[in-house]
Amino acid sequence: MPEPTRREMLCAGAMTMAASAGAAVATPRAARAACPSTPPSPWDNEYNFGHTILFMQEYHLATMDILGSQGAELDQIGELTSRAASVIRAGGTIWTSMNVGHMPIDEQKETRRGSPRIMKDHRDFGPLKKGDMVFTNFCTRQVQAARDRGVYVVCVTTNYQNNEFRPAGFTESSRDNPDRLMLKDVSNEILHSHIPYYQGLVHAPEIPEFTICPSTTTGSGSIHWMLNAEIANKLADPNAPAVDKSAEYLRILTERVARISDHTDRIREVAVTMARRIRDGGRWFVRSIEHPGFEIEMSGVASGAMIVNHGDWEATKERNVMLIAAISPAHRQEVQLARDKQIEGAYVIGIGPSSVDGDVPPGRLNDVADAGFDNFSPESGGVIRISGQKETICPTSGIVGNVIQQMICAQWCDEMVRRGSVPYFWMGVFQKGGQEYDTGIHPFFELQGF
Repeated sequence: MPEPTRREMLCAGAMTMAASAGAAVATPRAARAACPSTPPSPWDNEYNFGHTILFMQEYHLATMDILGSQGAELDQIGELTSRAASVIRAGGTIWTSMNVGHMPIDEQKETRRGSPRIMKDHRDFGPLKKGDMVFTNFCTRQVQAARDRGVYVVCVTTNYQNNEFRPAGFTESSRDNPDRLMLKDVSNEILHSHIPYYQGLVHAPEIPEFTICPSTTTGSGSIHWMLNAEIANKLADPNAPAVDKSAEYLRILTERVARISDHTDRIREVAVTMARRIRDGGRWFVRSIEHPGFEIEMSGVASGAMIVNHGDWEATKERNVMLIAAISPAHRQEVQLARDKQIEGAYVIGIGPSSVDGDVPPGRLNDVADAGFDNFSPESGGVIRISGQKETICPTSGIVGNVIQQMICAQWCDEMVRRGSVPYFWMGVFQKGGQEYDTGIHPFFELQGF
C-alpha cells in the first residue's frame, strides 16, 4: 500500500502534531482547517518525520485564523472609533502605545508611510489629559491613574503583557505588574487583537518547549490600521457608518494574505536552498532599509530563529543567505545591497511589491534577487481612500511582507529538521522560564551554528 501523502493525512484530520508542545500551548489551529482541493505536490511522497502539515502552511493557516477572528471585533472597533472622532472634534487627542514588540514599533509609528497621523505615539502617560483617549498594551498604575483622571483607556491585548485571558503562571513574574493589576483594572474597555498569548504559530515536534515564528505584527498591525481607517473616515464624514473602512481594510488584508499561498512551492524551493547553505556553514542575515521593522522582527525576537543576523558574514560569504524585505519595488539602497551580496556569492531573497501606484520601475528588488516574492501591496500610501483626500492610507505591505518572511523561516526550519539539523529558536522572555532557557541553550547554539 502506498504511503499516504501529507495532504491525505491532513484531510484525515490528524490533530496530534503538537501534543509534546506543552500543556500551556494550544493544539495548532491549522489542524482545524479544511483540506484544500489542490493537485498533489511533488513533495508529497517524501518521508515527513511525522509532520502532518508543512510548517509554512501551519503559519499561514494560523495567520488567517487571527484575521478571521478579528472580524468579531468590528462592532467594537466601530463604537471606539466613533468615540475617537468625537474626542478629536472636541479638541482632545487620540494616543497610542499599542505597539509593544519588535516590528510594531516601526509599522505603527505615526510617521510611517501611509499613516493618516491621527493617533499620536507616546510612552509616558503623564501628558494625557481629561477628555483624551488612548489605545495601549500597558497595564500599570500610570495607566490606571490616566483613566481615573478622565482619559478613556482602551487596553489592547498582546502576548508580551500579562492579562486575565491566559493561563495563570504562564507570564514571567518580572513582567507582571507589581501591583498584580489586570486589564480590567486599568481600562474602560478591552479590545482583543487575537495574538496568541504564546506568540508563535508553528508547533514543531522537534522543538517541543514552545511554539515558533512570531505573530505579533499581524495581530497588532491589523487592529492599528483598522482603527486608523475608521477614525479617518468618520472625521471626513460625520455621517459615515459605524463600521465601514475598518471592515474594508480587514477584507483587503485577508485577501492579500490568502494570496501568499501562491508562493508556497517557491518558498519550499527557497527553504531547501537555505537549508543546504546553512548546514554547510553559511550565515543568514535579514536587512530592511526603508522599513527597519522587517529586520528587527526576524532578529532576536521571541519565537524567532537564533541564527538570523548572528555570526561573521565575511567568513562564509559564498555560502550565506541574505533576505531583504521592502515596501517599495526598487528602493535604491536595498537593490544595491542585493547586487553587492550576490557578487559575494550569497543567495539573495527579496520580498516587496512588483509596482507602485501603477508604475513598474526598472531594476526591481524582486528581479535582482535570486528569489523574489510579491507582497501584493502596490500602493505608495495604503488601501483605504477617504473622501476628499488625495493620498490613500493604511498600508498592507508591512503585514503581508512579514507573513511571507515568517513563512520562509518556518519552512527553512522544516527543511532543516528533515535533514537531522534542528535549529535553535528564542523562547520569549515574557514567558516563564524564557530567560533561563535562552541563557542555557545559547552555548549549544554557538557550538552548532544554527
